Amino acid sequence: MDIKRQNVDFGNSIFQTLVDGYYYEIPTNVVEITKDQAEGHFPSSVNEPELLLQNLLISTTIEGVEKYYLVGDAAEKHVLGNIHINKLHNKTESDIPYVMFLASVAYYNILKGKDKENNHVTINYFSTMLPIWLLKKTNKFSEMQQKMAERFQGEHTVTVLTPGLEKTLTVNIETSKCRIESEVARWAIKKDFELQDREEANAFKNFETLIVDLGGGTVDLALLPAGLQAPKSRNSLKCLTDISYLKHIEKLRNEKLLEYFDDVRSLEEFIIANIHKAKMEQRDGNSGKKVDLTEPIHASLREYTQILLTKVENLFPSPKDKVYKYIYIGGLAPILQQFIAEQIDNMYGEEIREENHLFLPETRKLNLYGLEILSRHETNAVHV
Repeated sequence: MDIKRQNVDFGNSIFQTLVDGYYYEIPTNVVEITKDQAEGHFPSSVNEPELLLQNLLISTTIEGVEKYYLVGDAAEKHVLGNIHINKLHNKTESDIPYVMFLASVAYYNILKGKDKENNHVTINYFSTMLPIWLLKKTNKFSEMQQKMAERFQGEHTVTVLTPGLEKTLTVNIETSKCRIESEVARWAIKKDFELQDREEANAFKNFETLIVDLGGGTVDLALLPAGLQAPKSRNSLKCLTDISYLKHIEKLRNEKLLEYFDDVRSLEEFIIANIHKAKMEQRDGNSGKKVDLTEPIHASLREYTQILLTKVENLFPSPKDKVYKYIYIGGLAPILQQFIAEQIDNMYGEEIREENHLFLPETRKLNLYGLEILSRHETNAVHV
């Protein structure tokens, strides 16, 4: 199988990827298990490739040792499935991004591969990105970017152990690139997939723009010069690492919602599914009784938003002689949008908020789309 482009966003909550323009995502859950546990994990075969995404069990060799992993939905209910939310991971060293990548390629091959006997995958161009907090650990961003890119360059082996869909693949990446998370999103605002200028980008032509990338673990900030140009210096790129959203809602679960949610992932999924509803009701599967959880969840998200905006303003104080445009992106943007709007209205008024505090379409995918646009430009693959 030949793949022209694979672009990857290793999110702390959700892994997102575009493989030759085909989009799919996997919950960022990785649990290592023993060989014996792997052999007995699934009681029956999974025969439909479409179901593999919910039943990913793989093995690979890391530092000379064969290891076995449950990935995504298959790991979600495991006692260790969400343990990664409690600390920041160095994605250049952690096994989690590497395992997520291997599982994603294996799924795509089994889903889309026409020749079922072909066990070789060649990826001509692979790209991903690193968060600002990690890049700032080095004197030059390029040092950490190169380390991440080299991690994926070359040959890899992965075995799908899910009964009914077993397969061993050799994966070879010919070109690997690593970009700056949050900053790369500017390309998705400036250009479309055909590499044509977006008319919407004209709104930022004469304004400095602060991209606020709302992730499950960190919040990245990128201050761009007028016209959505590249940041001027390291000081234009900053990160909030002390207000983890996943930790915040885990605290909410432990203090007020323990009887309703077994783990933080189930609470997160409930919020995503219900945040835009008038009432956030949970239904008991046995009794059918509904419980309205709107008040405690809204109160918690409102508290988080107030802390968030205060910290953003402290890092990038509003200039006295000019106006910033704010673009809110990332996985949390759709969840926090109503609370950010409410807070900005209280602070500056509705007119300022509508003019300068913006949520764009497909906001949670803009980093990934930025990678896709750059990869198309570098491979001259405007049409797919």
